[in-house]
Amino acid sequence: SLHAWWVEIFVGKNSSMRYSSVENWSLDTYNLNTKRAIVEESGYMEWVWWNMWSNTTMLYPCSILKWDNSKADHLWIAFASTGQNQDTWAKVIHIWKNTSSNIMSKSVSKGWGISTYRWLVSIKKSATWSTSKVDCDWLILDSESSSNAIPHIDVWNPDSVVAHEASAWKINEDDLFYLQSRWINEEEAKAMIVNWFISPIVKELPLE
Repeated sequence: SLHAWWVEIFVGKNSSMRYSSVENWSLDTYNLNTKRAIVEESGYMEWVWWNMWSNTTMLYPCSILKWDNSKADHLWIAFASTGQNQDTWAKVIHIWKNTSSNIMSKSVSKGWGISTYRWLVSIKKSATWSTSKVDCDWLILDSESSSNAIPHIDVWNPDSVVAHEASAWKINEDDLFYLQSRWINEEEAKAMIVNWFISPIVKELPLE
C-alpha cells in the first residue's frame, strides 16, 4: 500500500496555527508525506506529530519563516519496530530577521527497527538576530535496533544563534530494578520508562 500526501499551510500576519497528526499505518504501507508552512510577520506555526508502524515512512514537515518575528516549533515522536524504517525530517528556513524555531524529537526503536532523523536549519543572510534550538533524543530498547541522526545547519550571518543537542539512551538496569522492587513486572516497568521518555511531546497531542 502507498500513502502519498501533502499539506500546505499559510500563517498570516499575527496569526498562529497548530497542526497535530497521529499516524498509525499497517506494516505493508509506504508512507510518503510532504508538509509545508509559510509563516508571515509575527506568525507562529506548530507541528506536533506521532508516527507509528508502517513499513517505511518518509515524513518531511517544513516551516518557511518569511517575515520578521515569525516562529515555528516542530515536536515529533517516532516508533520503529520489527521490519520498520522511520525516516523523518524537520526543515526550518529563516528568511527574515528576529525569527526563531525549536525542533524537539523523540524516537523509540526495538526489534531491528531503524529510526533516522534528519533536520535542516537554514538561516539566511537577511535573517539577522534569529535563533534556533534543536533537541533530539533516541531510546533504543535492544542491541539489534538502530537510530541515526543526520543534521544540516547553515547560518549565513554572524548575529544569529543555533543550539544543537542530541542523545541516545538505553533503559537503565537500575531503574528497572527499582520499579520491579515495587512489585511492578518487567514489561510494565519498561512501558513506564518509555512513557516518561516521550511524555514531553505526548502531552501536547489533543487526545488520550
